[in-house]
Amino acid sequence: GADDDQRHCAEMCDRLGVALIVRRADDTGHERRGNLQAWARELRYAAARELADRCDADIASGHTATDQVETILYRLASSPSRRALLGMRPKDDSHPPLVRPLLSVTRASTAEHCRARGLEWREDESNATDAYARGRVRHGLVPALEAIHPAAQANVLALAQTLRDEAAVLDEVIDSVLAGRSEIALSTLHALAPALRRLVVQRLADEAAGGPAAGVGRRADEIAGLAQRGTAALDLPGGVRATARGGLLTFAPTPSLPARRARRST
Repeated sequence: GADDDQRHCAEMCDRLGVALIVRRADDTGHERRGNLQAWARELRYAAARELADRCDADIASGHTATDQVETILYRLASSPSRRALLGMRPKDDSHPPLVRPLLSVTRASTAEHCRARGLEWREDESNATDAYARGRVRHGLVPALEAIHPAAQANVLALAQTLRDEAAVLDEVIDSVLAGRSEIALSTLHALAPALRRLVVQRLADEAAGGPAAGVGRRADEIAGLAQRGTAALDLPGGVRATARGGLLTFAPTPSLPARRARRST
């Protein structure tokens, strides 16, 4: 259905007098790998960042409150992380910024808005199949939860908002522990409560990775147990390495394989 999607967008933009630039995935030179939808999403955002940089503009996505619920439920099932339950943020401070202006309205509301104004839209044909996890959440899990309680979706969104509010408080606690530093003494880390230890380790790992380094926080106890004398290193998920040197713990991107081999040979 991609050709029909493109044709619809071209006709709509022509009628509205809006510029349209098309990027085809098979022309990008990026080899398809892993999860098809994740791969396609990476290409879409890469193209959007390129165009937004060129125009000095933000990137706006059409995610709705309904998409938010589906995202949270999917992450609940697939990721053992509290952060996964925070959902998508209205604005991501990436470069260029990504904004989601429709997160407060449902998919049904956006559809009604378009119908009332004579605006036609296209449904991604993959939305109608259960071949992808997102489709199984949409067609199976969400209706099952609504059968248990009619306010299920609203309750999921309310919980996510509560967790985001609490995350802001937790960020302040982490800030107070690190005091602007990008390292921490192993003795200090070991003395922290387990939950705070996980949060501090995750923050340092994320900063080293330049983004979420998923799963590192779950290794916090192992990291805190690194030798306080001499030098010890531990390669972790998310492409980061924890290094303890003289009792001081730091994080950095995991060196490439050739670089590691070169160090071993010297």
